[in-house]
Amino acid sequence: MTESIDFIRISIASYLAIGVLLATVGPAGKVISDEIKRVSNPLLYAVNDQQLPSKKKILLLRILLTLGMILLWSILIWGVTKERRLQSEIERDRIEKSVGLWFQRMGGCGSIHCQDCQHSEKVTSFIHGIDSSHTGFQCQSCGKITSLTGGGRGKANEYKESLICDCGGKFDREKAIFCPQCKSKNLFYCMEFIT
Repeated sequence: MTESIDFIRISIASYLAIGVLLATVGPAGKVISDEIKRVSNPLLYAVNDQQLPSKKKILLLRILLTLGMILLWSILIWGVTKERRLQSEIERDRIEKSVGLWFQRMGGCGSIHCQDCQHSEKVTSFIHGIDSSHTGFQCQSCGKITSLTGGGRGKANEYKESLICDCGGKFDREKAIFCPQCKSKNLFYCMEFIT
C-alpha cells in the first residue's frame, strides 16, 4: 500500500516538475512572456483610450498563466508547440523570401544577370494589355524561364493548365528565381519596360 502511495507522490511530483520547467524555461515560458509583453504594451490601450493595467494585475496574470500551465501542461503543450512551430515556419519563410529575386517583386520585362556565371536572359515578370497578360514562371527542375499568356474575358486562369515544362518539371512563380545555367540565386534584374 505504501509503495502505491509513494508511486503516486512521485508521479505527481514529476508531473508538476515537468509543468514548472515548461512554464518557466520551456516553450510555454516564452509564450507566457510574449503574452505579458503584449498586455503590458501601452499602445494597445492608447488606441482604445483605456488605462494600462496595474503592475499587480499584470503580475497576477503571469501567475495565473504559469500556474495554469503547470497544472494543465499535458493538455496545453500541444497548442503551445503547434503555435511555436507555426511562428518558426513563418519566420523561416520570411527570411527565405527576403533573399533573391522573386517574380512578385519584379515588374514588366527586362533581363536577369547571374553574378556568378555571367549568364544573362530576357524575362517577363508581368505585363498586361487590355484583354490579356503575360506572367513569368520558372521550371523548378531545369530552370527554364518562360512567360505564359492568360486573360481576356473569362480566361484569367487559362495558363494554369500549361504549368508543366518540357522536361516534366513544374513551372512556378512562388519561389526565388535561380540561374538556369549554374542554379545560383545571386541574380539581379534590369527592367526595360513596364505596363
